[in-house]
Amino acid sequence: MPYACRVMLSKLSASVRPARPILSLVFALTLVLLGCQDGQSAASGPGGAKPIKPDFRFKTLEGRPPGPKDFPGQVVVVDFWATWCGPCHIQTKILEPIYRDYQGKGVQFIAANVGEELDTVRKFLKDRPLPYTVVLDPEDVAGHLGIVALPTLMVIDKKGRVSYFEPGLADGATIRQILQQAGA
Repeated sequence: MPYACRVMLSKLSASVRPARPILSLVFALTLVLLGCQDGQSAASGPGGAKPIKPDFRFKTLEGRPPGPKDFPGQVVVVDFWATWCGPCHIQTKILEPIYRDYQGKGVQFIAANVGEELDTVRKFLKDRPLPYTVVLDPEDVAGHLGIVALPTLMVIDKKGRVSYFEPGLADGATIRQILQQAGA
């Protein structure tokens, strides 16, 4: 089992909300069955699905529609997350220092909230602000991409190609290596 999956599964018990035991079980099973198998193609999507075209758009909390194509020639990191997702909070803590290191160096970070209302996200961010752009996914980009587990990290290289697309936690060293390979 990949390192990121072992970390996520070990942290899952610490992040389980008592009101959502069934959801937590489903999440854990999804990680094991779909998101945490070795041998996935980085540019093919979870489970080896068809290649991903990074031509989607989101909506910022202010209503602006950013997407990967708005950052030509830059590396774009998209972290798909939700407020209720404990492993997502861990991934955010891993991403924040990396964001600071790459700030102003041609790497854009986007935190794409999946399936939640604007008020829920705003309330969450009031207590836990993120240093990079937070967007909503009202068009279900996550569903169209085949995302079945959170967090899911996507990295788009300088040429606009998806160079990494994996569910589960990624450690800081792995993310830095991925960014370097993407041209950062």
